[in-house]
Amino acid sequence: MNQSASQPVNQSASSPVPSLSVRSSVLGTQHSPLTPQSSALSTQHSALSSQSSALSPLFSVIIVSLNGGAVIGRALDSLRADDYPNVEIIVVDNGSSDNLAEVVRGGYPEVRLIQSPINLGFAGGNNLAMREAGGDFLVLLNDDTEVRPGWLHALASAARENPRAGVLGCKLLYPDGKTVQHAGGTIKPNGSTHHVGYEKPDDGSFDQTMACDYVTGAAFAIRRELLDKIGPLDEKYFPIYFEEVDYCWRARRAGYQVLYVPGSVVVHHESRTQARYSFRFIHRYNCGRLRFVIKCFSSRQILAALWYEMRWWTWRYSYECYLPVLWAYWKTLFRLPSHLAARAEYRKKMRRLAAGKGEMITQG
Repeated sequence: MNQSASQPVNQSASSPVPSLSVRSSVLGTQHSPLTPQSSALSTQHSALSSQSSALSPLFSVIIVSLNGGAVIGRALDSLRADDYPNVEIIVVDNGSSDNLAEVVRGGYPEVRLIQSPINLGFAGGNNLAMREAGGDFLVLLNDDTEVRPGWLHALASAARENPRAGVLGCKLLYPDGKTVQHAGGTIKPNGSTHHVGYEKPDDGSFDQTMACDYVTGAAFAIRRELLDKIGPLDEKYFPIYFEEVDYCWRARRAGYQVLYVPGSVVVHHESRTQARYSFRFIHRYNCGRLRFVIKCFSSRQILAALWYEMRWWTWRYSYECYLPVLWAYWKTLFRLPSHLAARAEYRKKMRRLAAGKGEMITQG
């Protein structure tokens, strides 16, 4: 598999998503797809971008939350305390049954609230907000996070110094503030993922800006130029897992960098909706992983993935993993026609994009 190892980046290197017709209200179950040619969003984006300066592009911070009323205040308070001058905040109530909407409306009037009557999943909820957002960069942020002061300044600086960075990810710390959860990510030959720096001390060893395979979706920024070229997140990874891996892979195939930005620090209080390493987590993670492999890998990479997968069973799996992974295999077989259709569409789009650039895109 043609995977790039994490590499240091030279720090000195010097849109159209349609607007929703309903804002800050309950949206119907139907929602129109992102259409790069939409003139409606072009007008909105131009108006908002006129407020941006070269040093402070507009960031749209998007938080998708399902029953996060008890925790979202921590994230919004940290965003409110940050001094970045050009930001809009959008919260998507993703079919919640708790008091999330009341918490946002009552305590955070500066936040734009979008309500969906159903759970659209991670990708669907973020895509819903991206149709409303006007930023030069769209930042997807989990509701169980706290941003550190200066996090958007660091992203803006890295984006300015690395114009081919299409996706920029943050350093994530555990709640103790001393232990690294994520400092960039790598993709293994069978599509499984690994966080660089995982559970290691934040002692300065992970303070270099790096190009990497992917960055976690708990806190990452998408350059609008990239969104216009490769489109939104894939909603078929419903409800969660591997949306960001798929997106970073597509970004790299389109000739953009995926960049880990250590100066942008976020404390992550980990998943509330999916108990870490529970049966449900392992099953959903592997369903996403197998879809990603079938959709995005080349034929040669799939053969290598099968060999690695067989070896992986003997290396890594514990008894507790067997059943959820086997269930993911069965469900993937059941969904194979859908995955193969997604593969055909993905390859068609990549060929079209390569032809438009006048060159072959070979990475990934």
